Amino acid sequence: MIYLKTSIGIEIRGEDILLSSLQGNLSGGTFTHFKRIADYQHRHSMELQQEIQLFLKTNVLGQDNIVLGIPRRDVLLRHLDLPAEVADNLKQAIRYQVQSFEPTEEDSYYFDYAVLNRTGKNKRLSILLVMVRKSILDNHLQMLHEIGIQPALVTCSTLALTNLFLQNGKNLQDKTYILADVSPSSLELLILHKGIPAYSQETIKEPGLNWKDLILKEINEAVSRIRLGSESSIEQIVLAGESSEEAYEALKEDIPECALLKNTVHLKSTTENRRHLQEAATVTGLAHTAMTRNPAVKINLLPDSFRFRQPRWAYISAAVLGLFILAFLAGMLFHRQVQDRQLLRELDREISSLKTPVAKVQALRQQTEDLEKEISVMENLYRGKDLGLEVLLELTAIIPDDTYLNSYFYRNGTVSLQGLSDSATDLISILENSPLLHNVVNSSGITRDALTGKDRFSITAELEE
Repeated sequence: MIYLKTSIGIEIRGEDILLSSLQGNLSGGTFTHFKRIADYQHRHSMELQQEIQLFLKTNVLGQDNIVLGIPRRDVLLRHLDLPAEVADNLKQAIRYQVQSFEPTEEDSYYFDYAVLNRTGKNKRLSILLVMVRKSILDNHLQMLHEIGIQPALVTCSTLALTNLFLQNGKNLQDKTYILADVSPSSLELLILHKGIPAYSQETIKEPGLNWKDLILKEINEAVSRIRLGSESSIEQIVLAGESSEEAYEALKEDIPECALLKNTVHLKSTTENRRHLQEAATVTGLAHTAMTRNPAVKINLLPDSFRFRQPRWAYISAAVLGLFILAFLAGMLFHRQVQDRQLLRELDREISSLKTPVAKVQALRQQTEDLEKEISVMENLYRGKDLGLEVLLELTAIIPDDTYLNSYFYRNGTVSLQGLSDSATDLISILENSPLLHNVVNSSGITRDALTGKDRFSITAELEE
């Protein structure tokens, strides 16, 4: 299948690099490819570049829409509550907040923010501030540069998972959900309250501690910190990550509201990649963030110096291409109309040429119907004619010489015979074998005539139709 849009997520996850691609056309995207590169830090940059480029070229994936995901442990997330009056100078106000976290030059940050909503009577601003140390992000960008990758956007992996989950629809906006990213050695808990991130924390899994106890412990601590109101309740606990299915088996009996991410998000995927969705949830969220026009939380930590700015003249080719496509579509539509008109004219000509043969066929049909009516009339006349003479002729031919008729009567298809015969019983058999007669019966019994010694009979029969 040919796709018009492609987005690629690259996530740094512990010692591994994860890659995921979404491809689509006018709307939505399909999870088409996934790859995990293990232990990337101990591999030569040339080897790493060859493996990634092979993945991109083999699957025909463009590199102009790549999103890099920074691990939660490398990112600071802060919720700010600011008065509405700072809206006109919001960026400067945010910068003052960031400076309070930068005691030294070495502790400087790249940052971005998102306005979550306006709350309270005075419409105060609820801000999500995202910061990453410059040294950390610069190292990641340098590593990607060495392997020939230039991201168009950098965000926190946690927010990518948020965007993937919230794309389900508006019915999530008024409820509280818990997302748990479960890796073999850690657990990241994210609470979404009324459609916005309200809490995020990553915890290392201690040896010997099972997933059920760890998850319930972290949920209780998170709920107590954000102080959910009495009217709020947790709608569902959604698990993602490499160890999510193991954690789900430990939780499902005690917590019916627990579910796997692959069963809650509406994301198209190929059959082969569907089994990777739990493992690739976060990196697929990164690709989704680049694919969708308006993600739920839009954050870009990429420094200005790395951002690609398209010169105005570069849009000329896109505009020309757009006009060409519109002209092509208009030409196709006009061509279709012309074809339809030509087809109608041809059909009219065909119909006109068939009028004379059709008229002849209709005339023959009418003649046939008239003949059928005449035949029917003749048959009715034939059935109604007097068959008395034919019956007499038949009786003359089949009655034995020792038989004499005293009386013969025919009416409405019934023949009555009276007379004398040497054997009336044999006479009945002879009459039954006649093709003109059936239902031959002796109507008054057989008696012996005293003068002649013959059987006196009175027989009735019906004519065959």
